[in-house]
Amino acid sequence: MSNGQAGEAFHETLPTHYYHDPDHYRRELETFWYKSWLCVASVDEVLEPRSFKVVEVGDQSVILTRDQEGRLQAFYNTCRHRGSVLCQQASGSFPSDQIICPYHAWSYGLDGKLERTPFEVPFEAFDAGKYSLYRVGISEWAGHIFINLDEDNADSFDAALAPSMAKMRNWNLDQSRVGHRLVRDVQCNWKVFWENFTECYHCPGIHPELCRMVPYYGKTMLSPDEGKGRLAEGAVTWSIDGKTTLPWFPDLTEDEQNNGHSFGAARPNFVVVGHVDYARIIQMMPLGPETTRLTVDWLFRDETMAHADFDVDKVTEFAALVVEQDAVACELNQKGLHCRRHEAGVVMPQEAGLNRFYQWVHDGLQAAGDGNA
Repeated sequence: MSNGQAGEAFHETLPTHYYHDPDHYRRELETFWYKSWLCVASVDEVLEPRSFKVVEVGDQSVILTRDQEGRLQAFYNTCRHRGSVLCQQASGSFPSDQIICPYHAWSYGLDGKLERTPFEVPFEAFDAGKYSLYRVGISEWAGHIFINLDEDNADSFDAALAPSMAKMRNWNLDQSRVGHRLVRDVQCNWKVFWENFTECYHCPGIHPELCRMVPYYGKTMLSPDEGKGRLAEGAVTWSIDGKTTLPWFPDLTEDEQNNGHSFGAARPNFVVVGHVDYARIIQMMPLGPETTRLTVDWLFRDETMAHADFDVDKVTEFAALVVEQDAVACELNQKGLHCRRHEAGVVMPQEAGLNRFYQWVHDGLQAAGDGNA
């Protein structure tokens, strides 16, 4: 295997224990998941003042809410008194303009400021202003909410999402909304799914329908030149027959229309795909060393959802089939990684994208001080 020097290609996969060892999983949570912008919810899930949703990232729990002015807020789900969980429900609406700890009833405004400590005994040294809830970076794009647990990186949202924002600019996704959601818990390490997304060496055997839709994929190849990966002649979108009678996004360029699909991604958790008549956002969230939750949202303009021909099952079935095929393949991959003799795999020429992914993992771990990276 490569020794990981800058610019040097990897010819083997990451060490097999990276995919199931609990201690290494914890290192990756600290390195990637607790220091990156993560897509965690749709805006519709926290739409009104006082509405809230609790999201879990590794072993960290975060409250998403809107204050009375409609501004998104995010805080660790932890009371500043003695650390109790604040919200026990996964979602809902606060009954008042306060977040109240269920243990000792410390009360916080929806801006996170400590407002009341009941049964208070005069305590000269106590400064309530120092005990606001722990803030989490929060932003929104394409009808979705993103958070960053690392205060030092909380101002970097635009830079982190810039490539995807630029790629999808003509879809104007902030004018769309979620019309369908698929959630699938895949029994694999999160990196296994990223590896699968990064190569098409598996496509002929796993995705025969997709290879007919995108003939270039049938050659086991992916390319940053999306012109090579255009849809088959006569196809315009990802549907069972490649056709659609639904309205197209009005601002797409001729190339974007001809390609039939455009991709953006931000590691470690986010992929966006634009088609002529709908878009998809895929969130990945590790639930453990060997379980990853996929949340796939289909985004539509109001005009599309009101169209007489709109049939959500028909629109979503092709992409849902591809997701399920990928999930099954990833689970097979994960199960095989428990072979006691398999210390690492090998990267084939068609999988060149894996080398870049492995370098990203290696560089992140090395920067975090992991001497074994």
